[in-house]
Amino acid sequence: MMKFAVKEWAELISGPISMKEQDQRIFKHADLPAVKDKLSITLRLKIHKHFSDWSTVFHKGTEHSIRTPIIQLTPNKSSLHARFTGNWGSNVGIGELDDVLTLNKWHHIAYTLSDPEKRLDIYLDGEWAGFYCIEKVKTNKVVFNDGPLHIGRAIYHHGFNGEISNVRYFNWRLSPEEVMEDFINEFQRKPIVYGSKIALIHLSTGKYLSTKGIKYDFGPNNQQYMIICNGQEIDTENDVWTLIGTSGKGINEGDPVSLNNIIGFKHKSTGYCLHSHNTNNGKVTPISKQQQVTLRPGEIGVDDEWLIRRYNPTTSYDTGHLMNGDIIGLFHNKTNKSALYSHAVLLGDGSQEVSCSGDGSESNNKVSNIPFQMQLFSD
Repeated sequence: MMKFAVKEWAELISGPISMKEQDQRIFKHADLPAVKDKLSITLRLKIHKHFSDWSTVFHKGTEHSIRTPIIQLTPNKSSLHARFTGNWGSNVGIGELDDVLTLNKWHHIAYTLSDPEKRLDIYLDGEWAGFYCIEKVKTNKVVFNDGPLHIGRAIYHHGFNGEISNVRYFNWRLSPEEVMEDFINEFQRKPIVYGSKIALIHLSTGKYLSTKGIKYDFGPNNQQYMIICNGQEIDTENDVWTLIGTSGKGINEGDPVSLNNIIGFKHKSTGYCLHSHNTNNGKVTPISKQQQVTLRPGEIGVDDEWLIRRYNPTTSYDTGHLMNGDIIGLFHNKTNKSALYSHAVLLGDGSQEVSCSGDGSESNNKVSNIPFQMQLFSD
């Protein structure tokens, strides 16, 4: 019977998330792509301080001497220390690279390991930075293990102080071209800051959060426009939003946007705020009869505030800062954190109804009609 090797990979942390030296994320062996005799890990890392002793970036294993794979940072200058366990020694590999990590700067790191090819390679910012070759190729073998993968603090060593994102685990040895592709793709992910022009794409239908200037009938002194999802190509007049801070928060344009934070959105063309309100007096959407989402004129108020979370249906909410391309959920702060929601319920003009739904619980964040992708818009 013919046998085929299946390439699998998983993004364990999208991020970026902030971590201190005592923080850790743990991923069970059973939840990782199945590894036979090769693996690779890529990630982005920004460290805020050096330590006088060893600090761990990642370590897979159940004890100190079981460590395939592991990367630690060397004392005082944070050079990469990349190791693995072999059948002839529990701690072999690269002792220290000439390159060191610059504080408060994002670096892309790739670790690739293959027993058939008898080598470990390390890449820094897309460039080959070091390697280790197994000399006795007939008798010496890499020992893989079924222990958990620790990100940050592991076994006897504390973790790093900084931020990490885009941690990816592969069950094959990446080629130099694949490492470069991973590096280039990730460094196109720019931060989204206050004042950024963005578009929100409903993930399950591919349509943009938008308006067509259709007014809800709230009387002559209350002008609010219906929010819809419409079109799979961006309409620069109706689909673009400016990300703003809430009143009294002392936010400056250009500041990074923290996740799990209250923010606001101002419609680029009209200057109106993304708004919602309770369902009193029959103020519900026309078809599903759920909580309305509208554009409201004036400065941002409490009914225009939204809690932003990275959408993550399998783990607790991430921390860190918002990045271009992030998949997010938006929860209306005033009305029990009900979620911005759309579905394939079409209005008479063929656009898609938008509402707020649910109670803001973590289970509500796992509903497939909630996530939107946030993308930077360039004029």
